[in-house]
Amino acid sequence: MIPDIYYHVYNRGAHKADIFLDGSDYVRMLKLLYIANNDAPFIMEQLPDNIFGVKRNRILVDIVAYCLMPNHIHIVLKKRLQIESSAVDSIARFIHKLATGYTVYFNNKYGHSGTIWQGSYKEKIVYDGLYIQTLIKYVHLNPRSLINPDMSKPSCDKNDAETNEFVMKYEYSSIKDYNGIIRPQRSILNVSELLPFQVG
Repeated sequence: MIPDIYYHVYNRGAHKADIFLDGSDYVRMLKLLYIANNDAPFIMEQLPDNIFGVKRNRILVDIVAYCLMPNHIHIVLKKRLQIESSAVDSIARFIHKLATGYTVYFNNKYGHSGTIWQGSYKEKIVYDGLYIQTLIKYVHLNPRSLINPDMSKPSCDKNDAETNEFVMKYEYSSIKDYNGIIRPQRSILNVSELLPFQVG
């Protein structure tokens, strides 16, 4: 039996600069995580506000988990088998649409020009079924550094109650979906992919 292959995709702002400056920036990226994940072109301004209900064309990747941080993003995903033979890698196509869509939005909103990303996205392949659980936990725990940027990992671990409460309420990751909270953003994920890793 061929093991599942997951990919940890991540990137950060150029020179470690913030790429999300207010709540509406995070919301824009959440919408892009959903709508950029298909092989059809789109124009955001022509789409309805409830974008998470828009019917998409052929899906490029199965998103398993994600977290948006002020200056970087993490996405855990799988390739879609039916487009493995495509001339263009499905992950590269998805990330290109995602990053370009957000860059255009950011540059228009803030009068910026050029790229906002620190080079190409990074990608780590994960074959180990046990490690993928650790990776999803790591991605979801990222926001704990926002409580105190100087907080070391051991210090975070000692402040479990405070950090867990903050992380569980964090709006810009998929942790709420893993905890069974029904919300529109849930449609970003392939729910059948997250079920084996879901809490409870």
